[in-house]
Amino acid sequence: MIDIEQVMPTKTYSGARFACLDLCDVRWSRTPGAAGSELAILLEIWRSGGLFQTSAAIPKDSTVTITTGNGPVNGMVRSCQQDDYGFLVEVGVVEPQNWFPRAYQPALLLRRNRLAA
Repeated sequence: MIDIEQVMPTKTYSGARFACLDLCDVRWSRTPGAAGSELAILLEIWRSGGLFQTSAAIPKDSTVTITTGNGPVNGMVRSCQQDDYGFLVEVGVVEPQNWFPRAYQPALLLRRNRLAA
């Protein structure tokens, strides 16, 4: 596991997004009758959330539980958009202390470079 604190101090990556690749179990519910789960591909991660590729649409404002190798993290769907491969689902985590970078780091992680305007 990469020690993010040594590579980038907290103030440097607080708003940074990272390209990554990992599989996470994602379970969701919007109402008692509308629930589901699947293995989702985590494509991008940041301190307060992540971007997942799924094969099913997960409605905006659905509550989700993301299970990583370090245990479950609760969140809420901010957006869900269909693309050529399924759905891109942006999730905001409710418990950032149980998320990236302190409690969970994907196996493959790259800092996203921003282009200057």
